[in-house]
Amino acid sequence: MPTGNDQYRVNQILRVAKLYYELHLSQIEIARREHLSKSTVSRLIKAALDMGMVQIAIVEPKHSFTAVEDALTARFGLKKATVLPDVVGNRDILRRDICAALAEDLGRVVANGSVVGVAWGNTMSTLGKVLSKTDRQGVSVIQLNGGLSKALYETGTAAVVRDFVDALNAEGYLLPAPALVDTPAIADAIKSDSSMNRILTLAARCDVAVYSVGAMGQGTALYQMGYFSPAAYDRLCRRAVGDICSHFVDAAGQVADRALDARVVATPLATIRRIPNKLVAAAGTEKAAAVLACLRGGMADYLYIDKPLAAEIDRKSTRLNSSHPAGS
Repeated sequence: MPTGNDQYRVNQILRVAKLYYELHLSQIEIARREHLSKSTVSRLIKAALDMGMVQIAIVEPKHSFTAVEDALTARFGLKKATVLPDVVGNRDILRRDICAALAEDLGRVVANGSVVGVAWGNTMSTLGKVLSKTDRQGVSVIQLNGGLSKALYETGTAAVVRDFVDALNAEGYLLPAPALVDTPAIADAIKSDSSMNRILTLAARCDVAVYSVGAMGQGTALYQMGYFSPAAYDRLCRRAVGDICSHFVDAAGQVADRALDARVVATPLATIRRIPNKLVAAAGTEKAAAVLACLRGGMADYLYIDKPLAAEIDRKSTRLNSSHPAGS
């Protein structure tokens, strides 16, 4: 139980916070009114923030990139494109802004009884933290691709599924398997396990899928997870421009290496393509080739990206169209 002195200090902090934030008195005015020094007032205001009495939220004005969004929607047959500015040049803030835009739409896309497939990765982990609770019934959330690592690399798969389960009042189903195994026979054996098969069967009923795309490079997740030797990965980079739910794809958004893809433990790319509401979020121009492949392959219905990435996608798309004109 708080003592009388504790309660007095709490009341003092609250009173000073209200004078400062609600009545907009200056620190000098508060000091005179409360018979305190200005430095004490400053400390009390900081204490109010530290104790959670005051919560500051920056409400960003709506930025309009309507022309860019309309062009993306028309060019790639999207249901919606959302393009956000890179306001401060910080990747974490940019990723959070993009994820917040997707989260705002998610509740309108998910219906009672929906099956929602989710992938994993940095973007998905960020998205999980900005989801709002939605009053839905009978929703299932499934993991679309295996995420166990050969190396000490934390994919956060369970946390992503849990965040979606909590937000959507859903039942959750993990896919407790590696993303990639040594042979197609091992992949088939894992998929034939009854618990795995149940999830893959649910995946065929998905009406919503949420994921990002992976770029190519030795700093990316699937390389860091220990699935490739440097030489094997270099060979793959000559054919693939990125991955979608652990499936490596070429510039047209098709499987880049069928032999490799047979070793992937994930919902098949063709199954994901048939999901009617695919929400894709990505940040950073290094993902331009992968996002463009995703769009060209019909792997997105709702797109959430930043303005520099949109510009780079437009540049790459224009260059592809000029080198391969229609009818050629």
